[in-house]
Amino acid sequence: MGARRGTAYAAARTACAEGEARWARGDAPGAEASFRRAADLARPARADDGSPPGTPLTNGTPETADAPETTGAPETADASETAGAPDTVDPPDTTDPPETVNPPDTADPPETTDAPDTADAPRAAAAAPRATHAPGTTHTPDVVDVTAQDGADVLARARIGLGRLRLAAGDTGQALVEFRRAREADPGGAAAPFWAGCALARRGDLAAAEACFTEALDRPDPHPRAAVQRAYVRAKSGRAAAALDDLRAAARAGPLDDEARWVEAALGGGARQVALRLRRAALTALGGDAPDRERAAALTAASWGLCRERGAYVPLYAVTLVAGGRRDAAVGLLDDATRHDPADHRVTHALALMLLNSRSGTDSSTLERCVGAWGALLHDAAFWERIRRGAASRYGVDVAESLVPDLRTALCEHLARRLADAGAGTGARVPPGLLLQREAEAARLLDAAAGASPHLPGAADGSPPRPPGATDGPPGPPVRGGPLRIAALGAVREFGAFAAARPDDALVHAFSELGFAHMQLRHGLPGDALAALGELRCPACRARARAADPGAAPVCEADCPRFDELNPGYAGLADRHARLARDARDLALHARVTLGHDQLRAEPPDFGAAAASLRRALVHARELGRYRPTQAKVVGLALAAAKDAHRAGLLGRAVATLEAARTVIGANERPRIDGQLARALADRGIVEANREGATLDAPAADLRRSVDLSPHGRRAQLSLGIVLRGLALQRWGSGSLSGARAVLEEAVEVLTAALARFPDDPEIAEERRRAQDELDFVREQFDESGR
Repeated sequence: MGARRGTAYAAARTACAEGEARWARGDAPGAEASFRRAADLARPARADDGSPPGTPLTNGTPETADAPETTGAPETADASETAGAPDTVDPPDTTDPPETVNPPDTADPPETTDAPDTADAPRAAAAAPRATHAPGTTHTPDVVDVTAQDGADVLARARIGLGRLRLAAGDTGQALVEFRRAREADPGGAAAPFWAGCALARRGDLAAAEACFTEALDRPDPHPRAAVQRAYVRAKSGRAAAALDDLRAAARAGPLDDEARWVEAALGGGARQVALRLRRAALTALGGDAPDRERAAALTAASWGLCRERGAYVPLYAVTLVAGGRRDAAVGLLDDATRHDPADHRVTHALALMLLNSRSGTDSSTLERCVGAWGALLHDAAFWERIRRGAASRYGVDVAESLVPDLRTALCEHLARRLADAGAGTGARVPPGLLLQREAEAARLLDAAAGASPHLPGAADGSPPRPPGATDGPPGPPVRGGPLRIAALGAVREFGAFAAARPDDALVHAFSELGFAHMQLRHGLPGDALAALGELRCPACRARARAADPGAAPVCEADCPRFDELNPGYAGLADRHARLARDARDLALHARVTLGHDQLRAEPPDFGAAAASLRRALVHARELGRYRPTQAKVVGLALAAAKDAHRAGLLGRAVATLEAARTVIGANERPRIDGQLARALADRGIVEANREGATLDAPAADLRRSVDLSPHGRRAQLSLGIVLRGLALQRWGSGSLSGARAVLEEAVEVLTAALARFPDDPEIAEERRRAQDELDFVREQFDESGR
């Protein structure tokens, strides 16, 4: 009987070792089958029927009733997941106080190279209930020495293997069932309470988990990882001092693994030294013929979590993370460093490059962050100085400073092309190219403003910059960039105060949604400027239904949480929403006047559209209380355009320009237009009348209109009399005596009125005499014909 029992127990140990080996290879279903076979073989004999150990369990027994199905065990993705408990976590963030340190999950003991690892199935010395049962080794005991305790050890080992499989699959409840069975099989072992504690911690029951780890430590053969796991639980519970005591006790018993040392350093205040060692190890991993980029990235991320030591090497850390496939972590690292020192162009340059080349940056927020970073560099003198020196060193030639504007333009064009491709399908509220132009223009204005105050007060400790004149802290480096950059730095309110303190509103407008319209207007595109003014609201405010003045630019609601972010230039103004709406109307006024002027001077001119634009401009002017000055400006623009056309011999164009302006202005400015229009009409009529073979109806109409507009014009009245006489002759020649008589009667009337105004003018008197003689002759002919 003893020999048969020993053989069964030996087979059970072999099955356990086979299960652990299969788990290490990633074969979860095979591992579960092996562990179940080991549990069956190690089952003690039943006293009621005298069956030997290893007899399969019958259906309906408590063991088979609640055991998980082997066919349903999830297959794990890789060896690292199946070899240990799932989802190991990052080291705790050492920037938090010790009370808030978040150590790794106690259900997921980390892998180590210098201490027994309970999470690694092939190295299951910690998981075994006795140190004599080292995992991964095949132990065939002497048949003669077999005891009941040997069977209990193997059964507990198999149950723990099954429980860890369930824990890896996320089935915490069934894992606890298996660990309970392991404890029943071997009540004095430490592995069962240890793994029960891991499962309870995974479920969030920290108090029960701590009790289990304490039980594992109180066993005659304590579990080697129990002190570390209890430290993690205590740290999560806010008991940093007790956690530190556990870690120090574990260190006295044997060397700690990397994560345990990190947590100990974080709790004990030695994080910086550990972080420096980790960074050095990361750089070492990148060297040699076969660099381990993933390990270097993991070490860099862990070091940054322990101690965020910013400085000149931050871009190097970020590149290390990217090389190891942790681009998002690299971007987060650079974002943090940028907020700490926004003037460090090296960090900003690295961030801009990573965002530009980000494969996952398909949303509009990533696009705007990228534009903001590049906008900060375009007008950063230190950045361009570094670029010049680098190029000179690399190519062995002198790169003159005069080349910087051309380089900046070329960079902008390249970025616009790249961003246009990247921005497709992102749902960006503004085209990327226009966004970059606005950002670069705002950065240029801010750079010029900071030139008047070289040390723009900022924050050397990473807090947002303060407005000029602040005295509650030392001055920091100047902040560069546009509105997207200011929003990314979290300096919206501070920048708003800075912009409001400036003597003009250039920064206020440039660092807002008005910046797009200002830029388009500056580039001579008033139509595009008006299109940009058509919608100044964020998407959320656009979705709200509200009644608004049809002529007013739509702006965000007063309770909009994104208003300051989109308009940092206005963040320092008490009446920011009303001020933005008023400034938008003022900009629309300038755009309408400019558009009307351009339409008058276009080739060919569009006089109807010009009149509509100028009419809308006057509507805005009336709302702003600037109707009279705007009207005078419109008249001046029309007179200048008409004079230019007049000098160029384009008399029809001059007349049409003045007629368009006359339809939109008020009576107080109309005399200025009428005088110029009368002259233009007279000149056009005279020129047309003197053209050989011309019919005189149109010249006569021009001269009549000229006399009506300016009754005191001698030249127009005399010319009208002469043209009317010629028109009467054309009527006579066509056989219309009545038409000739009517035209001559008009000529006599016009010349009589002119002679009354100019009584001593011999030319007018002579023309009147001739017109009267011709009228008399026509009347005689009319009477003789009886018509």
